[in-house]
Amino acid sequence: MEFRPPVTLVGRVVELRPLSREHAPALLEAARSPEIWAHMLVGDLRDPDRMRAAIEELLSAQGAGTDLPFTVVEARTGLPLGMTRFLGIDRRHRRVEIGGTWYERSRWRTAVNTESKLLLLRHAFETEGCHRVEFKTDLLNGRSQRAIERLGARREGLFREHLVRPDGSFRSSVCYGILADEWPAVRARLARALERPSTAAPAVPD
Repeated sequence: MEFRPPVTLVGRVVELRPLSREHAPALLEAARSPEIWAHMLVGDLRDPDRMRAAIEELLSAQGAGTDLPFTVVEARTGLPLGMTRFLGIDRRHRRVEIGGTWYERSRWRTAVNTESKLLLLRHAFETEGCHRVEFKTDLLNGRSQRAIERLGARREGLFREHLVRPDGSFRSSVCYGILADEWPAVRARLARALERPSTAAPAVPD
């Protein structure tokens, strides 16, 4: 396992490009809906200073080797639609988490999330040789839980009062996982979803 930047993942609907400071203005446009930020640990990024600070923090984590962040870009237009990343990269134990995902509100329940997850999971399992990929989400975020379950990930447990939300309250996190031997079935499931005329796969915010 390497997960060394730069990494670009290309699909038919979206491209996952290395996160860049230059993406900040376009990401601010994509971030305008308050609904996006209801359960995000990073807080509300509709403020330019907060968006820039979040990007700097992610690039710092990339430099430390723990994260690999992406800007989600519409393949047809090159328009930034949101962000996602690999985090908690554990090279020794061959595992990684996918999270920090958000999209422009108008792209919820479209193929954007389905293909983004397919690209990330394929890279993790087929390029990096991961044994395990994890997802964690807020216990209060039922929409996110349903979206992760649609991917084919297994619900494994609950981390009680696991993290601190931006408002200072404690978040309990639901944990999901996909193992390497489960990946072929998940890959086929996602491929079938992308073949349908309309892919009803909501975004998976952190």
